[in-house]
Amino acid sequence: MNAARLYSVQVGRIAPLGPRAVPSAIIKSQIHGPVAVTSLGLVGDEQADLTVHGGPEKAVYAYAAAHYPAWVADHPQHAALFVAGGVGENLTIDGWVERWLALGPDAAAMDRVNPAYVPRNHLVEQALAAGTEGDLEPLGRLLDAVTRPYEERPGLERYAVGAPDSFGSYQTFCGI
Repeated sequence: MNAARLYSVQVGRIAPLGPRAVPSAIIKSQIHGPVAVTSLGLVGDEQADLTVHGGPEKAVYAYAAAHYPAWVADHPQHAALFVAGGVGENLTIDGWVERWLALGPDAAAMDRVNPAYVPRNHLVEQALAAGTEGDLEPLGRLLDAVTRPYEERPGLERYAVGAPDSFGSYQTFCGI
């Protein structure tokens, strides 16, 4: 399978959008040259509504250029909008997902090698804090989940999802 191809990179600033002047950064401009990527997105890109874009879980938005012709066919009156960055994406890429799906990936094989449960930082911190106070129950539940990480089991859903936004950013340190 060929690697994904990056066609263009776009960033946008928050500005009023539409007749109600809703704050939005969906209007993107193409940039050239290297751009730094942080845990919150591309440097120079802003997000007005973090419920739909932005933050560590939605930092960069990619869209396949191969999908634009269908948009143009369905909405010819807006054809000029369906160009790189036209749907607010930061990265306009080729259709590598479609090529990968055409290969018929084996979801069961992927499940066998990708754990459902991992020791996520917020859960480890909770277990450590409880253990320091003498409560080993959270540690026991965490160990139960990660001891058989490939086997999805009822009641362990919280060990399969990321940290809540309230946990904030987290930095780990290795070494001395």
